[in-house]
Amino acid sequence: MDEKAEKIALFRYGLIAPLVLEALPRGELTRRAQEIAARLYEFPHSARRQVSVDTLLDWALRYRRQGLELLAPKPRQDRGHSRAITPETAALIERLQRENPHRTGTALLRELALAGENHQPGVSASTLYRFLRARGLTERQLLLEKAAATAHKKYEAEYANQIWQSDLLVGPWIERPGGGKRQVFLQATLDDASRLIPHAQFYPNQGLDSFLDCLRQAVAARGIPTRLYMDNAKIYRSPQLARIAASIGILIVHTPPYQPQGRGKIERWFRSVREQFLATLDPKALLSLEQLNERLWHWLDTDYHRREHSALGATPLARWQRDIAQIRQLPPATDLRRLFFHRADRLVRRDCTFLLAHRFFEAPPHLAGQRIEVRFDPLDLAEVEIYAQGQPEGAARLVDPVVNGRTGR
Repeated sequence: MDEKAEKIALFRYGLIAPLVLEALPRGELTRRAQEIAARLYEFPHSARRQVSVDTLLDWALRYRRQGLELLAPKPRQDRGHSRAITPETAALIERLQRENPHRTGTALLRELALAGENHQPGVSASTLYRFLRARGLTERQLLLEKAAATAHKKYEAEYANQIWQSDLLVGPWIERPGGGKRQVFLQATLDDASRLIPHAQFYPNQGLDSFLDCLRQAVAARGIPTRLYMDNAKIYRSPQLARIAASIGILIVHTPPYQPQGRGKIERWFRSVREQFLATLDPKALLSLEQLNERLWHWLDTDYHRREHSALGATPLARWQRDIAQIRQLPPATDLRRLFFHRADRLVRRDCTFLLAHRFFEAPPHLAGQRIEVRFDPLDLAEVEIYAQGQPEGAARLVDPVVNGRTGR
């Protein structure tokens, strides 16, 4: 898949994930599809705002048959031909209609005629009305969108690993290798039903690399969640995360901006971290990153997971173990580390090298001048895999100029 097709396929997977992650009876499957079809969406590379129940069921069937590849769109038959409404005209229609939802179609056509160039063809009434319906810009759709209010209700997952929450906490200052100090960040996942922490760890940065490392260790330790709740930060909307989630069957749910209610339990756990763990550390005695994480994991294993939770009437560990029989696990032969590899496109230079993470690596000589895909663990570049046109081409080797200088051309 190219980048556009993959983006569309991942979006479609996000819609149908509630239909394919669990075995559902026909009636429940249709009911869930109807709930999904009733909402409005921002489709990538499309003016559509809604999707039908039949289309959702068709996508779900395709995914079960052959996975993510069958969710990618087929190339348009009319590629290269002009569309009835240009992007500039579409933007103008949307702006005018949102300014005044009560504007009639006749008045809108008149506005477009006044704003258009003489040499541009006019928009027909049928094309305009079809565009308005597809974009969710009819008077009824706009008024419903404006009046819709989000209801926040207290919820709790029925069983362990049904919902995980993930978030980040700004942590304490620690000892910097070589002298000085630096601040670290706590990445954590929390199981909604049991309040168990599948994995939590302090990292020297708050980037995507740290989050994916935390999620990988959480999956390795506690299995696969059905849903993963997180906020709208840029790293949580990464194509790398979307690809991994689609590969192992996780539905990513982003809470709306400035509305953290969907992640309330992990926010409450962070408060426990501050009051029960960080408050016990001596601020004058700087720890190393390894020492800080060792103390965190000891506190989780010996204290937090084994102390009765007031809302559960049981310890988080006991509540999580109650559902262990139905928790999804990856097949034993799965290489979890490779499953979480990052992917990046690189151009192989004429000297058969490419740049990755500010370091030069060598590719096979026959790939010189070609674009390749590299797959790697950003926290450990000891293993970098090369793919060309989807086919494996072996491992890349870190450039050693001294060794190269001793090798004949």
